[in-house]
Parts: sequence; structure tokens; C-alpha cells
Amino acid sequence: MASLETRISEAVEANADRIVSTLCQLVGFASVVKSNPREAGPGERLCQEYLKERLEKIGFTTDLWDPDGPALYEKYKGRPGANKGRTFEGRPNLGGTLKGNGGGKSLMLTGHIDVVPPGALTHWATDPFKAEVKDGFVYGRGTVDMKGGVACMLMAIELLKEIGVELAGDVVFTTVVDEEIGGMGSLAMVDRGFRADAGIMTEPAANRIAPLCHGILWGRIIVDGIGGHAELTPASWYSTGPVDAIQLCRQVMDGIDILNRRWMFDPTKNHPLMDLPNQVIITQVNAGEHPSSMAGRGEIIIDVQYLPHEKDEFGLGGKVKREVEEHIAAVCQADPYLKAHPARVEWILDADCAEVPAEHPFVEAFQGAVETAGLSPKLSGFGAHSDIGLPTGLGGTPTVNFGPGDPAQSHQPNERVAITDLVACTKAIALTVARWCQ
Repeated sequence: MASLETRISEAVEANADRIVSTLCQLVGFASVVKSNPREAGPGERLCQEYLKERLEKIGFTTDLWDPDGPALYEKYKGRPGANKGRTFEGRPNLGGTLKGNGGGKSLMLTGHIDVVPPGALTHWATDPFKAEVKDGFVYGRGTVDMKGGVACMLMAIELLKEIGVELAGDVVFTTVVDEEIGGMGSLAMVDRGFRADAGIMTEPAANRIAPLCHGILWGRIIVDGIGGHAELTPASWYSTGPVDAIQLCRQVMDGIDILNRRWMFDPTKNHPLMDLPNQVIITQVNAGEHPSSMAGRGEIIIDVQYLPHEKDEFGLGGKVKREVEEHIAAVCQADPYLKAHPARVEWILDADCAEVPAEHPFVEAFQGAVETAGLSPKLSGFGAHSDIGLPTGLGGTPTVNFGPGDPAQSHQPNERVAITDLVACTKAIALTVARWCQ
């Protein structure tokens, strides 16, 4: 008789078409996260209802609920995931539990179903919400980030059930909303009581185990100049102006370049599992009021990364905020106008991070299963932010990232995932569940 591992591998490989079909159906739900967090994406509830039905067919007890955003904020204010102004009407979370026979370790499989908007449709060769399979890839919005991972974790459990694998421990399955704008969906999931002895978040990690992710800060640097006619001889900056806010923004951005050069060689800003040091990334610049007027105001939007060992006493990036603020203040000292009218930083978002030690028993067990699935057991860092900090820190469920697809495809037009990646990921998760939940 074939070994359990062989039976699992053969079942996954024989059902590659079903894995692809499941992903295609998930892509068809336009579960777009809106920039206004009070608005529901057109497919968020429909996507969760579809997953709920699939879970119930294989024996899960499910829980579909619209979180109470204001109540969560008041309960966790100042802590990770607590973002003001969130409401969840029409934006439900889904949780489910498949009870084991008793005595085994439990495992949570978790992901998010919200996706970013597709952007200009002229950049797409296919309809972003009508998945297309060609040349060994599945194309569509969310195929990588991260409905591909959700399809894999669902199919892994379905196939284990179909070949009659008995589990001693519980399997917990959760899919959340709001991840793309701050992670309050994961906060609501943890608050609801979903937890396990270990967890896998199926974010795209090129099928590598990533027990570490970055925290991120979004900030707005405001630079005040003095508006005036752009074509006339300016008065001095200390009287009526004008003072060009765009020129001042360039000086501030040059100062950010200096900070990034320092961080390249700062051991606190580097981690052996991360490919790059922490960075302050300028993602938007907004300035100016009229084509023939000097800009009277400028805004620089920044995305700042931090590592788990840099977290403050609240589990957030307060120390790094102060570091950035002090550097911007020092940059302003070099210019007489900015010295008198310093740029100021307003913080928009603080999304936390986590690290599960490499020697943790689950990490070691997961590495063994991944290697059996024909993948590399080598650990890597997840360079972007993911929600693993909330189940790991608040929920007590040490959670690692592992999912199919090239992370660089995330948020891109013509987003695509290789079918071979989907099959390999499903196999690795199924093998892990079979081993861990015994």
C-alpha cells in the first residue's frame, strides 16, 4: 500500500484542474478594497459566502460576521490593527473549524480575500475579474495577492477529506477583509477567538517559508512654502515670498536619501532573512496650485519599514516614527526657511510585524513537509507587510507566511500565478496538516 505522503501527493497532482478552477471562481468575485473603508467592495460578501459553502460541505462549523469597527477600535485603541473609521457592513470575515478526533495539535490556515483595484484596464491584456488560463499560468486580479493561496489552503483540506485522512487536531480556516488597508479584519478575527497551536498565512512568498515580515508606517510630510507669481522676481523668503514648496520638497527628499544610505549599513535595520535593509520609500509627491504660481504647499507620502525587534512597548513602530521625525527636523536645520518653518510629519498608518523563531517546532515540522513536497526548506523574509503579527502577537498563534506566486506580481496589471506553484503549495499545506494535526 502506498504511504500516506504518496497518497496525498498523488491526490493533489491529479486534481490540479480543480485547484485552478477554484482560483478562477475566487477571482470572479470583485472583492476590491475601497479607499474609503466605510464602503464595501462589490464582491467581498459574495466571495466569503462562496468559501463558507465550500467549508460547510466538508464538515466545517462556520462563522460569517460583519465586525463592529468602532467597538474594536475602542477596545484596542493604540494597539496593532486598531484603525479609526473602519466599518464592516457588507465586508464580512469568515471563520471555520474542522474538529479533529482529539489529542492532536491544531493548525490555522488564514488569508485575506480583499484585493486592490485593477487600475487602468488598458494595462491589462485580460479582464482582471475573469480569470484566464494560458501558457501554464492563471491571470487575474488576486491570483497572487492572495486568492491563489486561499485556493490552495481550501483545496488542501478538501483533498485530505476526500482520501480519508483522519486528523487528531483541529483545522481552523479564516479569511478576512481589510488587509490591504491596514489589517483590522485580522484584528477582528483574533478578537473573535480564532486561534491554534500554529498558523500558515498563504501570502505570496514564492512557496518559501517566511517566518518574518516587515512592519510598515505610512506618513505624510507637509512642507509649507509661500505661494506667489512664478515668473516675477521674488521678494526675500523672510518677508512676502514666494518660497517654492517644490524646491523645499526636493531638499527634504534628498535628506530621505541620506537616511536610507545610513540604514543600509545599520545592523538594526537589517535582518539575515531579508534581501534589503529597511527603507523610507517615497510613494507620492503632491504640490502646486496653478501653472504660473509658485507652489505654496507640498506633501510627500512615505512608506517606512521596520523590523520586529524595533517595535515599541505597544507592539508598533513608535520608535521608528520618532527616528524619522528627528531626521526630518535635522534636515530642516540646514535651510534658513525650513529652520523657521520646519516640515512636519503626520502619521497615517502603523501596521505591525512579527517573527517566529527558526527553531520553533512548527517551523521545523513545516520545513520537513515542504521538502517532501519537492520545495526548498530554506527560510526567507517576507519583504512586504503581512498580517502575521496579529495572530502571532495578540492571538498566540505563531504564524508564518507561505504561499504561491512571485510576490513582485502583487498589485501589478496582468497579475499571474503559475499552475505548478499552486499545485506545489497545495501539496505542501496538505502534507503539513497531515503531519502536524496528529
